[in-house]
Amino acid sequence: WLQSYLDLTPDRATWAYVADAIIAHHIPKMYENIDEFSRINIFLQSWNTDLKNLPEDIKKMIDVAKKNNLRLEGLAFPRSTIRQMPIWLHCKEKKLRSIHNNKLCKCLRENHKVRTVGDAEDLANQRYTNRHTNRRNCRCAACSAIRNTTDCPHPNKCMTKAHDIIKLLPPKWNPLSRLPEDYEPVPTEQSERRTANTFNSRVTTHGDLSDAFRIFTEGEACEDLPDTEQDAQTIHQDIEVYTDGSCVHNGTDEASAGAGIHFPGEEFPDCAIKLPTSIKQSNQTGEIIGIKEA
Repeated sequence: WLQSYLDLTPDRATWAYVADAIIAHHIPKMYENIDEFSRINIFLQSWNTDLKNLPEDIKKMIDVAKKNNLRLEGLAFPRSTIRQMPIWLHCKEKKLRSIHNNKLCKCLRENHKVRTVGDAEDLANQRYTNRHTNRRNCRCAACSAIRNTTDCPHPNKCMTKAHDIIKLLPPKWNPLSRLPEDYEPVPTEQSERRTANTFNSRVTTHGDLSDAFRIFTEGEACEDLPDTEQDAQTIHQDIEVYTDGSCVHNGTDEASAGAGIHFPGEEFPDCAIKLPTSIKQSNQTGEIIGIKEA
């Protein structure tokens, strides 16, 4: 049930949308000042539902999520996933709660229908429309279209506010950040004649927002981006290397493991490693140590 509910793709089950409405309808008094338009998903936002008034099956689903420490987690996410997140009450930035009901934020929701990070970014980017000015009476195409189709009195202010809200998001969840996907290498196809696999150094969690959920999490989540970008001085030539682990008496108290590293070229010497007794003696451990040392 929980996995199906967290499927946020276009193929999402109809019952999940019904569950969304039920969960959003039953809220504690402390969240009554949050408009229905902003209540999207309790696992993506910083508001809670009133469990005691929910149907038993939905209550059990939420209990399972809490018991197993469900949350959004990953080293980095693609910009498309970041843009899917609700901008209002974003679960990764509590400051957004304090500005939720100010005048400009209400205009963003009521007139501009801004609901996600992507919506906010799209509106903010209209500041770059040709001939746009930071004035109330700006007559650029974007501001003129907004005045003609909404009751917004000051399009430029709303564009600027949308940009300011995005800037509040932590680096990992900010579409304006330089994300690992911006510089990560595109994986190359393996030759059919080669049995070796190229190590995938990418840290970006691919897929959509549904793929960002994790269970069995613990500790405090880190919302900073990993520093994995290489400059010209740290990029080296490709080196072909083979590693393996081995263990005699594997699975017994007398197990003894090691690792081997082989360079087909002559630029580096081969290496053999005996695992210290403080490390579990197994084939798998030997393989990991071999990869690490290589």
